[in-house]
Amino acid sequence: MRTVLGVSVGSATARGVAVDAIDESVRSAHIVHSFDPDDHLQVAIDLLDSMSRDQMVDRTDIVLAVPDDPGARARTSAYSTYEADRLLVASELGAQLRYLWGTGQLEGARTVAVCDVGASGTTVSVADPASGTVFSSVRTTLFGGNSCDEQLARYLLSTYGADELTSDHARAELAVSVRTAREQLSRLRVAEVAGPFIGGPVRLWRNTFDDVLERSIRSLEDWVASVIVDAPCAVNALVMVGGCANIPTLRRLFRRDLLLPVVAPANPESLTAHGAALMAVDAVASRRHRPRGATIANVAPSQHASMVGMVGYHDSPRHRSA
Repeated sequence: MRTVLGVSVGSATARGVAVDAIDESVRSAHIVHSFDPDDHLQVAIDLLDSMSRDQMVDRTDIVLAVPDDPGARARTSAYSTYEADRLLVASELGAQLRYLWGTGQLEGARTVAVCDVGASGTTVSVADPASGTVFSSVRTTLFGGNSCDEQLARYLLSTYGADELTSDHARAELAVSVRTAREQLSRLRVAEVAGPFIGGPVRLWRNTFDDVLERSIRSLEDWVASVIVDAPCAVNALVMVGGCANIPTLRRLFRRDLLLPVVAPANPESLTAHGAALMAVDAVASRRHRPRGATIANVAPSQHASMVGMVGYHDSPRHRSA
């Protein structure tokens, strides 16, 4: 039995997924929350080291997926990797596409728009999932987990009042409590928010949550529609990834208004780390079958090529006018 490891690093979390190199089953998964953005890479490396020790993973069987410059994505395949300190480093987009394509969720799609709604903002990348070719990639800070949490915190404080909110510790505790409530409301109708409120913990209902964020969500929707309209090629499907892709209203409005097939995978927040682990599986397989002295080509997994051109999505663009 051989275990490989994928680790992703974001602005607010680091995640790791260990999978079996033979059957690709998940053996372990871990997450580190709320760290200083300046230390995010080091936190991911620490998580990587810890999990590799626990799962006895060789460093050459690890893929680290990192954020990259959206503007530079069109210069190379999303599946490209490079070696650093004996482990492979990949772009988060490549890891996302690897997971989605490898699990059959993009079957028949020639060109997809990957909408990554993370903590610090949103990136939309238009790519060919079979080859990893990136046609365009644009980022905005218009909407993200941090901005959502700030809006919710302001609403709660203005509605219920603050008993004490002068210390950095109190503000940090409120931020964590609001983020936790936002994540809970992806599956619950109501969440309790602990914090420095005059009357103690308060309840945040899903309909209130939707009302507070409605304007921001609609602004994001318009922005995503404009990116799809301006894309250099027809977009066959929209994929929602990142922690905020769990927001039910966001998924509902995108499906209703953008007039594209919308893929909303389960656990979109851990998808990047899982995809990085699958890239590690590919690297192991490539080394196993590579003739001695040959070099590794950084391309999409060979089994994906047979999926190009499968029916199921229209080749003409279908989206709401921006």
